[in-house]
Amino acid sequence: VLLVMTAWPIGRGVWLSLSSYSLTDPEARTYVGLDNYSEVLTNRSWWLAIASSRVIVVLVVGAQLVLGFAFALALRRMTVLWPVTRVLVLLPFALMAVVSAVVWRDAATTGFLASWFRLDDVGQLDQLAAVSMGEIWRGAGIVAVISLAGLTQVSSRLYAAAIADGATGWQRLRRVVLPVMGPAIAVAVTYRSLDAFRAIEGPALVDEPGAGVRTAPQVIWDTTFSSFELGLGAAMSIVLLVIAGLFGVMLVQLFRVRRVV
Repeated sequence: VLLVMTAWPIGRGVWLSLSSYSLTDPEARTYVGLDNYSEVLTNRSWWLAIASSRVIVVLVVGAQLVLGFAFALALRRMTVLWPVTRVLVLLPFALMAVVSAVVWRDAATTGFLASWFRLDDVGQLDQLAAVSMGEIWRGAGIVAVISLAGLTQVSSRLYAAAIADGATGWQRLRRVVLPVMGPAIAVAVTYRSLDAFRAIEGPALVDEPGAGVRTAPQVIWDTTFSSFELGLGAAMSIVLLVIAGLFGVMLVQLFRVRRVV
């Protein structure tokens, strides 16, 4: 079942990417081989969009990790209301991404962000930063829950032994807590990075003609659903899938737990 659900759509996408197929002239579909891939890989705008997506992922996931870890530490100390608070931190994640993006975009243009920071002329880049903040707000709770699961694996005996050995707070964090939390951190970073990398809702809402910053999903969306170039859009999607896969493998290797015997 998993093979059919994953391999079949990807296979169809690969087959479509090997042809020149436009919805404006569906009868003129022709096989072009790797020409679409050559056009994508030599397109400067495409690689700028990939770079923009990477920058957004680093900033968003980095902020989510910091906030999630702080929330996890606070949740672990709660005793009475911990079942309720663990549900509350997940509520933003239950909100649709497009709704969160609209709320934060409006906050930067006419809402509380514009009022607090006296923002007069909010451009496309400022709105993109606002929807990125919305993604941080939406995903910090799930990162907190994953981090909390990692914190529960830290043995109290191991922590007490580190204190008895005279380890400072930073040393206990770096040599005891974070290594034990390694698997949880790896899951949180990989999951949230891939999720943020393919996000389309926020960037699409703040997109403007001639915008200086565009993400890879935006370029794919415009190619497929605005220009109706299905073959070229499929090639972009496959390239993005390969890049995301390599990115995921790199993250797994980077955060792989290395046990010392």
